[in-house]
Amino acid sequence: MSEQNIITATKVLKEIYLPFWKNQLGIEPSALLGQVVKRAIHGGKIVAGAPIGLSGGFGFSEEGQATPASGNVNFSRFETEAKDMYVDISISEKAIVLGTPSGAMADLLETEIKAAYDAAKWHVGRALFGNGTGKLATVTSASGATVVVDSVQNLKEGIIVDIYASGATKASTPTTKGARIKAINRATKTVTFDVSVTAAENSFITTQYSFMNEITGLGAIFDDNITTLYGVTKANDPYIKPIVVDANHDIDDTIITQALRQSTRDKSGKVDLIMAGDSAYDAYMNYLRSNNYRVEEQTHELVGGFKAISFVFGNREVNIVNEQFVPENEMWGVDTKSTELHQTDWDFTVQKGDIFTLMENKSVYRALLRNYGDLIVTNPGACIRITNCDPSA
Repeated sequence: MSEQNIITATKVLKEIYLPFWKNQLGIEPSALLGQVVKRAIHGGKIVAGAPIGLSGGFGFSEEGQATPASGNVNFSRFETEAKDMYVDISISEKAIVLGTPSGAMADLLETEIKAAYDAAKWHVGRALFGNGTGKLATVTSASGATVVVDSVQNLKEGIIVDIYASGATKASTPTTKGARIKAINRATKTVTFDVSVTAAENSFITTQYSFMNEITGLGAIFDDNITTLYGVTKANDPYIKPIVVDANHDIDDTIITQALRQSTRDKSGKVDLIMAGDSAYDAYMNYLRSNNYRVEEQTHELVGGFKAISFVFGNREVNIVNEQFVPENEMWGVDTKSTELHQTDWDFTVQKGDIFTLMENKSVYRALLRNYGDLIVTNPGACIRITNCDPSA
């Protein structure tokens, strides 16, 4: 009976759930994901050419005199490695054997799939805005199974994490490995784990196995502590450094226009999506209402169901959305047409023709979803970052 049940479960996963995963995980985690360019990859390296400035082949002259010399656009070569993304789906041997008569297996399978999808959606959405290191939070104090952190924005109950000592490198061993978050007090930024942890001030938390292995999120562009982007040193090529504007705690249309103008004129940018952290978004909404703008009339729906405020700049429309993983007092803007997600797409790993395998020394079957890829912005210098948006901060 268990063999037939495994066959049935495999068919359900492949024919019903997998198409849903492939479609929805490409749009649901963030408004950004539904707008970016999707490209298939076929090797471990992802390479892109980033244009710098204008072609040099223009010049004025006069009749009978030399015409301008050719001058092709200069390019920076961007290169990154495809990152590994995995989602584990588990179901017990007992559920496989006994589940069919009562329908319990189908219910359990649906529960596991939904939980796995929710986890993947959250982590993918978070990583899009990370800096690639995988650091979720920094510890300020610790005692037993409880730690206080600098921010809980990137933490969620249920996730399994590792903790590293301050200054750890990719080769370092975690001081705590595989601890699961049991509870979070967001008011006090206190995190409780299911086990006692070894952590000290300035230790940092990562998702399990993910330290220095995450996709190159937008944070890598905006974080000055990340000195190299796509293999290019920022200090040696300032053209790839983004536009940064300080709102001085007073976000309004003028500040946004200034940032867009600077991106367009200085870096040939065509920013069409601005993502605002929670307090920045609320501050901008308050600005609109206080100036008698009807927000409802300026709002429309993007792919994935995200609501966007329309902002007109020059000859184009810029969408402004609320994004939970952007720093809460900031706005980040990108040109989605120069933002590319290179990936193989989500699929199940297969062993001897099966997607379910019995785990060693456990009465549990495991199905492993995987995707390989990375995010790359071919004109990162045109991205905009508006800081100090909230008047009350």
